[in-house]
Amino acid sequence: MFASLVAPITPPYDADTEALLKKWMPPGAPFEPLSLFRTLAQTPDLMSAMLPLGAYFLGGQSPLTVRLREILILRTCTNSGCGYEWGIHATAFGTAANLSADDIHALHRKGADDDRWTAAEAAAIRLCDALCAGQTADEATKAEARAHFDKECLLAITVLTGWYQTVAKVANTCCDGPEAWAGGFPKAAE
Repeated sequence: MFASLVAPITPPYDADTEALLKKWMPPGAPFEPLSLFRTLAQTPDLMSAMLPLGAYFLGGQSPLTVRLREILILRTCTNSGCGYEWGIHATAFGTAANLSADDIHALHRKGADDDRWTAAEAAAIRLCDALCAGQTADEATKAEARAHFDKECLLAITVLTGWYQTVAKVANTCCDGPEAWAGGFPKAAE
């Protein structure tokens, strides 16, 4: 049985909490605020401090394409064992990122070792894997990434990977299961 380190709050929410949760949810979302958000809402200052970086990556300011962003988020979630966040991004952003179900499953099972990825995507996946495994990358992985991305993208890839490792740690520790509408990692037989 899963015991959350800090369990999410449940409705009804006070006015300040309701306003904070609305900032994190897409306008008109047809479901309750995410369990992750309802957990973070118990520390409004921390949650407010986290919002700008999340908004930077998901709001279109990042130099990464939506496709590359989602490839990296899904791979980071796989590397972090975070089916909770993986399911949210596979479900909510997969189509917008032009990722097929086969692409999404390959990210979970094979990573860069699949011929479906462009050379740049494979380089980014390898860099993500190295950052998740050891907090840095070897010289060959860095050189491969430099061959495909400028400094702005390289830093964005590095920070995005670290950011989603942080998100995964919170979700893995506090969220007791996937969101009902999102699910988690794909089944082994799929």
